[in-house]
Amino acid sequence: MNENNIKDSLSDNNQIIQILEAELNEYKKKNKFFEMLITSLPGFFYLFDNNYNIHSWNKNVEQVIGYSHEEITTKDIFELFSGRDAKFVERVIQKAFETGKGDIEAELVTKDGKKIPYFFSGVTANITGTSYLLGIGLDISRLKKAQTELLESEALYRLFADRITEGIMMFQNFQIIFVNNAFVKMFGFKNDDKIIGMDVMSFVSDNFNMYFREMYNALLDGICNERFFQARWLTKDSNEIWVEGRANLIQIKGKSTILITARDITETKLREISMQEEADVLRRENVKLRSSIKDRYRFGDIIGKSPAIQKVYELILNASASNANVIIYGESGTGKELVAKAIHQLSSRSSKRLVPVNCAAIPDNLLESEFFGHKKGAFTGANADKSGYLDRADGGCLFLDEVGELNPGLQAKLLRAIEDGGYSPVGSSALKKSDFRIIAATNKNLLEMSKTGKMREDFFFRIHIIPIQLPPLRSRKDDIPLLVEHFMRIYSKNKKIIKIPGQKMEEFIEYDWPGNVRELQNVIQRFIAVGSLDFLTPMLFDNMQNSNEKNSSSNTGNNDSNLKGTIEDIEKNCIIEALKKFKGNKSKAADSLGITRKTLSRKVKRLEIVI
Repeated sequence: MNENNIKDSLSDNNQIIQILEAELNEYKKKNKFFEMLITSLPGFFYLFDNNYNIHSWNKNVEQVIGYSHEEITTKDIFELFSGRDAKFVERVIQKAFETGKGDIEAELVTKDGKKIPYFFSGVTANITGTSYLLGIGLDISRLKKAQTELLESEALYRLFADRITEGIMMFQNFQIIFVNNAFVKMFGFKNDDKIIGMDVMSFVSDNFNMYFREMYNALLDGICNERFFQARWLTKDSNEIWVEGRANLIQIKGKSTILITARDITETKLREISMQEEADVLRRENVKLRSSIKDRYRFGDIIGKSPAIQKVYELILNASASNANVIIYGESGTGKELVAKAIHQLSSRSSKRLVPVNCAAIPDNLLESEFFGHKKGAFTGANADKSGYLDRADGGCLFLDEVGELNPGLQAKLLRAIEDGGYSPVGSSALKKSDFRIIAATNKNLLEMSKTGKMREDFFFRIHIIPIQLPPLRSRKDDIPLLVEHFMRIYSKNKKIIKIPGQKMEEFIEYDWPGNVRELQNVIQRFIAVGSLDFLTPMLFDNMQNSNEKNSSSNTGNNDSNLKGTIEDIEKNCIIEALKKFKGNKSKAADSLGITRKTLSRKVKRLEIVI
């Protein structure tokens, strides 16, 4: 080899050495980076061989256990655990070296004797013939504390649940997940082993199957958060019992769960049913007895013996024996409210209130507040909580006069309340329930209104179960003498009752009475008040005829003027007579004329009446 070749060879070797040194430096950098990364990791990082010699760990190990670097190198790793845990850790490590991985929960003992729960997980690797276990450890103190608190809470709740006398049951998707001792005993089981996992519907009587499913769906769909129920359920031996309780929707482990509290009310319910049956028997006998009386002329406050009104009596009796909703049709003044009162007084709800509502007299912006009540501060002027019509009608009847005036929006909310969906007062999210029967009245054609969209069809069919059509007074003229006598007795009070002359009675019968019984009542009341019977239509006709004879050359404008003057003269005379009779007492005079005191004062001023 010549000198040049030697130089070339040395140059090549130097290049190889430089490359190797560069690679070694790069390796050292990477190794240093990984060492820094490992030492700064949170939790524990550790590496030891199959002889349990510790080779590497991160700084967090020293900080937590309190041993220095030198002390750790001399420590047996099993000294870091208490007695039972040390043996358990040793078995898991041995198994990890056999299977390639392992994990365990154990209490780590620090230098000062403090015990900290940790979760350890590791994998093994074989490097140059030696097995190593590389792993991490995580402090699970908070998790263990939360678990302990959860177990304590669960134990406490179970203790409370088992001490409660009412039965408690929870189910998810109809599968029972929990029952307390009271529930177990109520249904004839020895323990809850046989009940957990059962389908809740196996406890519900077939007749209440649909009712229970509807309740479940209502809770699940968020229609309500709580439902009260009464239903027949089945015991272990298939005996039926009456159960009363409440169902609530809760969340357990992210799943929708129904919580039911229930109590056995069989004895009370059977007694209630027995009493109801006895009452129904008595009512049917009462209806039968009343129906057998021929030519009756009075039914409660309703007067008449004509065939048309007798038919109404029969309908009232039928309606009072039922709990279905009633709709009363009739012209203004035919006595729709009297019929509603008669039905209520004869029904099983008579011990509770009949709440009358004039639907046409309530402003739209106050409808919900009036029907459902409101909470204090719900709107301007709501200075205190107020109950609504539905609250006051609970257990009784709600009389909706002029029901055709209700807007479709309120009809929908009433429909929901009727169908036990409940209602909420204005300004509140609380769901309330009311057990009420609707007796509605109208002088409109509700069927036609439902077809044109002015009334909801579902609301119409919900209230149109028992229809009663009241005849106008012109269709029952046989009843006019009875009505005249009735009102004469009422308004005469302690005075001697004056007989109506036969000629005048004929005029009463011949008149069409567009205002029906109410108009007749006002005529009699005016007669008692002023001492003369002013049957307006014939008088107006006579006065107009006399006026026309005296002023035959007058034009149409004069006739209009005479008509207006005649009406004012009659009105003025009636007011003067009433004021004279009651010695200037406007309240009594107004009452006798069937008007308010304010209206009377306005008329006195307009007609220039001097008192």
